[in-house]
Amino acid sequence: MKYNLSTFFFFILSFFARAQNDTSAIPMSNGEKIVTVRKELINAFITEDYVSTGLWMDSLRTLENIEYIGLVWDERWLLYYWTESYGNLFEEVANFSETERTINDFKNQPPQDSLFEWLDYSLHERRFDMFQRIQKAFLNEEEKAFTTLLLEYLLRLEHDEAEWAARLEAFEKRYPDSRFRTYISYIKPKIKKKPANPVGFGLDFLLTQGNWRDQLERTLRPAFGVDFGLYIWQKRWNYILRMAITGQKLGRDIENDQNDIWPKGESSNYFTPSFDLGYDVISTPKFRCTPSVGAGLSILKPSTTEDDDGNTISEYPGFSFTSGQLNTAINLDVKLHDISEADVFERPGSGYGAIRVRFGYRWMNLGKRNPLLDGNMFFFAVGYSMMLR
Repeated sequence: MKYNLSTFFFFILSFFARAQNDTSAIPMSNGEKIVTVRKELINAFITEDYVSTGLWMDSLRTLENIEYIGLVWDERWLLYYWTESYGNLFEEVANFSETERTINDFKNQPPQDSLFEWLDYSLHERRFDMFQRIQKAFLNEEEKAFTTLLLEYLLRLEHDEAEWAARLEAFEKRYPDSRFRTYISYIKPKIKKKPANPVGFGLDFLLTQGNWRDQLERTLRPAFGVDFGLYIWQKRWNYILRMAITGQKLGRDIENDQNDIWPKGESSNYFTPSFDLGYDVISTPKFRCTPSVGAGLSILKPSTTEDDDGNTISEYPGFSFTSGQLNTAINLDVKLHDISEADVFERPGSGYGAIRVRFGYRWMNLGKRNPLLDGNMFFFAVGYSMMLR
């Protein structure tokens, strides 16, 4: 059934007739009237009665006051598209105020009916016809461009956030004095541009195990300890300061030039401070592979104890060996979760936390002081790594 002008006026007059003819009747509140008019509006929209649709919209507008709102803004704007009331649409958009919209949010909202669902579904299904109607309308180029963008926004057709932001920026550049500029700025996504040369800072803490080679394999038992690093990342390059500390027992006696003996079974500590240079050969959202090479020191000495006065002493002071070392390693990160840099440094950015697996080889020259210490080390480590960009 299609509604016409007589139907609309009959509905309006019924309010006054009820009040005049039945003094005992309780008058309808604005909220109840809005419920009734919205039902008529839905029927007019479903039956594609454009005239009645416009009249019921006007009726809802007259029912709005400081307490009630008849149409939510996106419902009203979609109806403007449906009835091709572009002038009304432009006037509201040009006078857009986020403050006014916030005030409307505190008013009594329209009832939970199917109006928006009908509008959203129907206009989405006929979106190509709607775009053609815009191009055929008596609008200038700026108005056509804006009306197209706004319809895409209302129907949530924008997909890629960066591409959508670029289109809105292009509109702003082409029409710098546009009356729609305020609203364009409001709906434009705030894309954080990546710096030209992003820099990252990272650290890892790993548990490590080392196996000795050559003479060291007989002199020292397997090593267990920690391996941690601090690094700066830029353009896939990694500049790393590392320190590995392990403990192991002697597998045989060690004798020095003074004929002192460091006996089998005693504990020893091994330190390897180094500087490494790595490069990300693989870097994906879930995985990272970074081979590295480095150089530093190898330091082997007996474990220390405390005397009665609390001083740190070594039971075998004549045994301390230091040499240079070279190393190479493969670092594998399995990324677990994202980390917001704002949570750490109170600044924008992002990073990740990961399980790191690290394995490699160290070439040492401890054997120059004692032939029993001639050899190298294969090591394996696993733990947690974190990087912030």
